[in-house]
Amino acid sequence: MNEKSPVSVIIIDDDKDAIFALQSHLELMPEIEVKGTATHYRKAINLIRELSPDLVFLDVEMPGKTGFELLEEFEKDGSQRNFSVIFHTAFDKYTIRALRESAFDFLLKPPKEEELKEAIQRFRDQKSKTMAAEPKPTLDRTKKMVAIPTNTGLQFVPKADIVYFECLKTGMGLRSSWTAILNSKQTIKLRHNTKAGAIISYLGDENFIQISQSVIVSISFINMIEYKTYECFLFPPFDEKVFKISRQFMAELRERFDVI
Repeated sequence: MNEKSPVSVIIIDDDKDAIFALQSHLELMPEIEVKGTATHYRKAINLIRELSPDLVFLDVEMPGKTGFELLEEFEKDGSQRNFSVIFHTAFDKYTIRALRESAFDFLLKPPKEEELKEAIQRFRDQKSKTMAAEPKPTLDRTKKMVAIPTNTGLQFVPKADIVYFECLKTGMGLRSSWTAILNSKQTIKLRHNTKAGAIISYLGDENFIQISQSVIVSISFINMIEYKTYECFLFPPFDEKVFKISRQFMAELRERFDVI
């Protein structure tokens, strides 16, 4: 794209009405060319690779996947992401602050014409200043983020900030539920009925290990594992927390780290 050529755009959202509303605004702008739309994750991946857009308007949450996971797809085969991203979302402002660090820009649904024009102009201004080198504003940051499902939505946090997940019994009926503990000692209660396997799956990171039916820990915060007592000790300021490793997971850990 040069300064005078139109900005090629793809819109990705599982809500067809949201796509229509955004596309209607964009098609009124002569500097924009909407090259395609997608409502499903896999079609979106293929469409981006096929059409090589300058800019992708990306919804945060899609069935079974998040916008962050879609962006990570472009790392798996070693390909370089050569498009910029504007997240468009209905999430609250707290989440928006997290998204700001992971995209060129963001817009709240439904889009306002003036805000959309300003976002496009910011993109063109940035592109003209960095024409000599393809910008990569989100690749590293996106890889390190994880979307934690809570009862009210998704909370986005850097993986490196998570110390451990623990399943505790809470409430009048002593119902079991998972909680994430961050290195700031902030706690995040996960959505009810979340399973350990689901947490491991969406973390997608070998640095997190399950040591019992109720604890998943980041290796980065483990100080020592004691074979004789089956105890796991963390680094300060979490050293007062000592976890018991189950026999099943101890065997798996020893095999994983080649300690027989």
